[in-house]
Amino acid sequence: MTAPLIGITAGHSENKHGLPQIHLIRTYVDSTIKAGGVPVIIPPELHDQAWELLYEKLDGIILSGGADMDPATFGGEAHPTVYGMDHERDALEISLSRQVVKDEKPVLAICRGFQVLNVALGGTLYTHVEDHLNSKIQHDTNRERPRDFLAHEIKVEEGTKLSKIIGTPILSVNSWHHQGVKDIPPQLKVSAYSPDGLVEAMEIPEHPYAIAIQWHPEWMPEDPAMNALFESFVEASKK
Repeated sequence: MTAPLIGITAGHSENKHGLPQIHLIRTYVDSTIKAGGVPVIIPPELHDQAWELLYEKLDGIILSGGADMDPATFGGEAHPTVYGMDHERDALEISLSRQVVKDEKPVLAICRGFQVLNVALGGTLYTHVEDHLNSKIQHDTNRERPRDFLAHEIKVEEGTKLSKIIGTPILSVNSWHHQGVKDIPPQLKVSAYSPDGLVEAMEIPEHPYAIAIQWHPEWMPEDPAMNALFESFVEASKK
């Protein structure tokens, strides 16, 4: 069987010389290849017919992690911790999210992507989690830690698609976010929580494969559960 084409969203940044570049951390590409997919990077500059043309050729979509969404996209307020807003990326990923849900095309939404999917379907975010949760958990891990640092456990809800893929009710995950989902739209079902009650995973029960997670599985390539997540997504994209 031909390997599926997996579109991975990207953002903008500047290199050390101040030159503009399309930005995607390589681990997304590595994890996709390892799971049997062929990665295709989706630049945020694509608008309307351009991204739709590419989208038609893709078998699955990864909404990748990255900088913050503009609070204006979810009715939030400005906050000093908000960084790296990218309006082109916001617009593209919101449109892509709605399209994959409508078309029932496989989608794996990671960190920022988890938040984008929630907003695209009518949900909201906590602009800064620490302002709303009285928690001892540090969701935004100190940058001196390695990216695979296990910050806290999550509880996976029984009977969800995620629980069948992961195969365990308790999972230790990394954590690199200061925003989080607040109000969740009816289409999405919560499939995992952190001990302080923050939502860590969601899915669309009626969709063939629409799973959204707050942590970064691409930074834990030696973890069987993380490999299973990418493998299940690529397998769904073959169909």
